[in-house]
Amino acid sequence: MIQRIQSIYLALAAAFSAFPFFVPLVLFTCGDKWFSMNNVGYDGAQLAEMTGRHPYGLAVWGIAVIVLALVSIFTFKNRKKQVRLTNWAIFANILWYVALVCYAFSVKSRTNTDLHFEIGCLFPLVSLIVLFLARKAIKHDDALVRAADRIR
Repeated sequence: MIQRIQSIYLALAAAFSAFPFFVPLVLFTCGDKWFSMNNVGYDGAQLAEMTGRHPYGLAVWGIAVIVLALVSIFTFKNRKKQVRLTNWAIFANILWYVALVCYAFSVKSRTNTDLHFEIGCLFPLVSLIVLFLARKAIKHDDALVRAADRIR
């Protein structure tokens, strides 16, 4: 059913994965010039090297986590599929972090700036933890259903 705890966990995972689209993830500074990066682009980019560039990998993996978590909510009748979708969401969340590190260090080397990771980087980590909790709750729910079927 939709009102189970794993549905709340999956909705929270989707919400926490959506925050990096709106908050800064990495702050780059070079003297008095600065710019920040979020999932969809660079804000305040005053350097010529960063005009017209976008971190598409962050957006793709962020959207993948959101979509997989939301689709997993509505597959509550098929728990095996729900676990599989949650595992894929966990994998996409880990790939989001890999893309974040790759983009941050490539921009740092390209622009000769200092980078500072902001608090926005922690939202996908919370999403990852909540996805693990959702997977555990789905498996527990499946064990309860199997036990009830065994009693019949």
